[in-house]
Amino acid sequence: MRHVNWGNVSASSDGDFERLEPGPYVAKVVTMTDKPEKEYVELVYDIAEGPRAGFYSDDWGLQHPYAHHVFLSYKDKALGMLKGRLEAIQASNPGFDPFAAWDAGRLDMFAGRIFGINIQEEEYKRSDGETGTRLNVCQVVQAQDVRDGKVKTRSKKTLDGKSHNAATPKTGVEDVEPVPFD
Repeated sequence: MRHVNWGNVSASSDGDFERLEPGPYVAKVVTMTDKPEKEYVELVYDIAEGPRAGFYSDDWGLQHPYAHHVFLSYKDKALGMLKGRLEAIQASNPGFDPFAAWDAGRLDMFAGRIFGINIQEEEYKRSDGETGTRLNVCQVVQAQDVRDGKVKTRSKKTLDGKSHNAATPKTGVEDVEPVPFD
């Protein structure tokens, strides 16, 4: 067993964490990492504005980037969605050309750029067969649309689809699942 410096550890209890509420947020890019074997870029974000600004900048968020990310697939069948997401980033950051940065392989130029997201709660089948819930980005939009209240919170997406009030767009990376939070 390893030695632990308990003086540097804050005590917590099971379930002792705050969950982000589903809905629209203005987010900012923290990092972008190319995954060429999967043909996508993983964009890790944090909340940029409002009372939840910096929500993922605590120790938990820094250690769990998979809990707050968006996949930007560049598979042929997903290029339309990628273009729409890059257009949302471009419209949210006047003077920034995300297409030029992308084509130059300069993913570092996206750091700190803002964009809008809509986070939806959804059910999924856990590995133990039980139903769990998680948060998933269901839309990437212009930041101003979030500020103007044009983006509405979607109902929870259930496994049976009964409570689902809007179509969830295909991401082009259906083989990659968001990470559960329960």
